[in-house]
Amino acid sequence: MKTVRHFLTICAAIGLGSCSFLGSDALTDAQQAFDAQDYIAARDLALAALVDDGDNIEALELLARAQLAMGQGEEVLATIERIRQAGGNPGEQTLIAAEGRLQAGDVTGARELIGDDASAEAWRLRGLLAALENDEAGAMEAFLRGRRATGEKAKLYSAEASFHLNRDNLQAAEEAVALAQDAAPDRVETLFVAARLADARGEHFQAMSQYLRIIEIVPLDRPALLAAIGAAEAAGERDVTRHLIAYGAQTRPLDREFVYQQARVEAWDGDWEAVRQRLQASEAELQDHDPARLLYAEALLNLGQVETARAIAGPIIARRQGDAAAMRLQSAIEAAS
Repeated sequence: MKTVRHFLTICAAIGLGSCSFLGSDALTDAQQAFDAQDYIAARDLALAALVDDGDNIEALELLARAQLAMGQGEEVLATIERIRQAGGNPGEQTLIAAEGRLQAGDVTGARELIGDDASAEAWRLRGLLAALENDEAGAMEAFLRGRRATGEKAKLYSAEASFHLNRDNLQAAEEAVALAQDAAPDRVETLFVAARLADARGEHFQAMSQYLRIIEIVPLDRPALLAAIGAAEAAGERDVTRHLIAYGAQTRPLDREFVYQQARVEAWDGDWEAVRQRLQASEAELQDHDPARLLYAEALLNLGQVETARAIAGPIIARRQGDAAAMRLQSAIEAAS
């Protein structure tokens, strides 16, 4: 029964396609999209508002926040420069600019912009900076001080949880996830770290459920979709996995990862000719995608092209010693020789 309910949840999420904000005012629609965590729509609608008024400070500020939420640091900095040129006060976006610089890889610039800001958000950014510099003690101190600081803290807790999950410290991650859930249970960041924690504990069905909640909120969230596919497969939910892969292929037809995922489904069905044709058609795009190349070699092996399979798989196997899939394919090639 639980599986059926979750499968219906997936169907509902897929039926959403993408959030629709079709009011008469693009800026109002952009704000509604941002509040709904549909940052792609928020960005596009803010850009639409700027077509008619390129110096609209409110639209530019919203655009910068949407770009930041999407991890587009360089674009954030360019938008903040537009705010300055339009007569706005870039100082009001100092922490946004700091995170934009952090996303763009400018650690020094980010630290300078944070300055002596004592807010929880500033301490979150200091924690991220320390983590990037492999300063574990500094990151933990920053997150701890952020807990005691003023301001909104949901993103701080999620960042702290992610930090601990990256280090397999599940006990510390559990505490941070609980804080994030108390502060903002429906935020995508909260759901994502909760799902990661469940996955790390081997609770794959629970993890899948959390990832699907993200997809319900943001139907085009690629990391959540790929994570949901992995969790569904780990939970033994093969039909759900197929459904999610089909959704990814439908919404991202040019995404090489979903070319590979579709080939995996065809391999499950034993249709090795279909696997060969699909991966061969995207061979250039998949040249550095080792799992896809291994699957291509496996398809050729199953079609009797042993030496071609060996030639393709050999270099990948050599650099992926200990990888279970690579070792299985090596044994199969040797057995067929």
